[in-house]
Amino acid sequence: ILNEINVLDTKIQEYKHLTTQIADINNKIIDTEKAIKLHEELSAIFIDSAKIMRDKAKTHFEKIVTDALQFVSQDSTCKFVIEESMVRGKPAYEFYIETLVNGEVCRKKPEESCGGGFIDIISVTAKVAYLKIFSNPKIMNVCFQMDEPGKMISEQMSVKFAEYIKFLGKQFGLQIIMVTHNENIAVIANDTIVVTKNRNG
Repeated sequence: ILNEINVLDTKIQEYKHLTTQIADINNKIIDTEKAIKLHEELSAIFIDSAKIMRDKAKTHFEKIVTDALQFVSQDSTCKFVIEESMVRGKPAYEFYIETLVNGEVCRKKPEESCGGGFIDIISVTAKVAYLKIFSNPKIMNVCFQMDEPGKMISEQMSVKFAEYIKFLGKQFGLQIIMVTHNENIAVIANDTIVVTKNRNG
């Protein structure tokens, strides 16, 4: 009988021990589920916040470049559009130029618009737009260097493009150094250095 009582006591102790372990495991499961839920909620908040910030920057960027395109082209229907898509779980972007042709919206890639001249306008404006959106004073105070800006822009648009470059310099207090063969662009410079080839040398 004593042996049976001892065996029973041992079983009871084992049962209590297992019950305690099960309770601890259940508590850990509950804590883990809470942590997972919190993580999912925070991830959703971060994803939504990132999307809101991307959309805000995208809208601002589109507006700045659109204003530049309209000023240089003198076409109030011209619009810069950024189209966002997801590629392998990451945002990817395509750029387009929209204009009205006979009352219909025409969308083209920048390299296909205006003989590729719009790429020059976008590349110059995009640098300033980026700096303005992210407001980095250390970057904004730098000297802007431009190598052949507007090389694909038509003669007609190059005058307005030059005016726009000068506007950017004044608006943001930027010192701009350019290398150009375009006289319509060179004429806006405060100081000009003409480099000629020495035919005797």
